[in-house]
Amino acid sequence: MADPHISLSNETDSKVRNYCKVNGLKYSQGIRNLIELGLYNLETNRQIELNSSLLSKLYSKSIYTIDLIEKLYSDLGITNNSNPKDNIVLQEFKNSRYRDKFDD
Repeated sequence: MADPHISLSNETDSKVRNYCKVNGLKYSQGIRNLIELGLYNLETNRQIELNSSLLSKLYSKSIYTIDLIEKLYSDLGITNNSNPKDNIVLQEFKNSRYRDKFDD
């Protein structure tokens, strides 16, 4: 086990001693616990930032998808609760995009 010597400000030392008192730890155990908690929290914060970034991208893509659907509905003249097979504009669009026909 490593035996480093560290210097703490009076304010930090007071906080560590209070932490040790509240948790019933010796001073060195308290320092070790606080360091381990700090390292764990750093990794947790990195994961949270990564998840937040991914959620932002997902949200952006969902907004983009909604905009595309609205554009599709307005451009193709699709009405709510309409049967896609009965929509002439939609069928023309599908036929112009797909050379192979599939039964829907």
